[in-house]
Amino acid sequence: MNKMSAIIFILNKLDCGPVKTRKLAEELDVSTKSIQRYLREIEIAEFPLWNPAKGTYAFVEGFSLQKILLSDTEAGLLVLLSSFVDSLKNKKINKSFDIFRKRILSENADSPFFVKFQTGPKYEITQKTKLIEKVIKDKEYVTIESVYNKEIKNLKPIKIAYYDGFWYLICLLGNKNKVLKYNIVNIKKLIPEGKCFEHTKDITKILKESINIYFEIDRKTKVQLSVVKKTAKYFKEKQYFPLQKITKENKDGSLILECKIAKEEEILPTIFHWLPYIKVVEPKELDNKVKEILKQY
Repeated sequence: MNKMSAIIFILNKLDCGPVKTRKLAEELDVSTKSIQRYLREIEIAEFPLWNPAKGTYAFVEGFSLQKILLSDTEAGLLVLLSSFVDSLKNKKINKSFDIFRKRILSENADSPFFVKFQTGPKYEITQKTKLIEKVIKDKEYVTIESVYNKEIKNLKPIKIAYYDGFWYLICLLGNKNKVLKYNIVNIKKLIPEGKCFEHTKDITKILKESINIYFEIDRKTKVQLSVVKKTAKYFKEKQYFPLQKITKENKDGSLILECKIAKEEEILPTIFHWLPYIKVVEPKELDNKVKEILKQY
């Protein structure tokens, strides 16, 4: 394991509670001296560590990476950068970096901003995630088996994506225009097939157009929605539906919206969220579906 990965691993462990140097050494297959060196570098970066017992380290009470809005990878980069800057022995650079570091590590209460992220399983650096990153980078076909699906071969791993608090592996199925999404937690087996592929679709564009994990490559269904005046301003300021556009502003302040979807699941949760201020105009089948679900409820 390289230095960056080791530091990220230790930060992740510290974020979960006290750690023992001997245990860390066993897990990372390095010496306890290496662990102590990594911990010193974390201290140099001014992450608030304390030593409650011999060979045991922890973040001070109340501190966490989530609280300062840093991922474990971002925290690891900060540690390496701190170590590098410290080695330069340049007072001017050290002073500037110290101000920068304090700004990053300041508590949320001292910041004018607060950002609420959806919480879910952390993205952890494991043998599985390292393999996933590698096959994406190498553009190598894979075979995947999940806890819900049998083994599927000839998959093109395209991107790791974060939706609604969960991490997914986005794949294309062979030469077909079909997208498969795997919650990384649920992947039981991932086997590289030893052959490479070329991207045939602009998946990044498709991902940017998506609203949730229910997207597909082709959006063939046009949906028309009406929004009452009371909530119209929100739909003017934010895109709630895929490829959303305002086609008409009525005199009474209400709006007519259009969007394109691949499947109903893409927009049904959002429609229900905005009831009773939104209504499906077209297609009629979708309007009937909404009414039927409400009737059952």
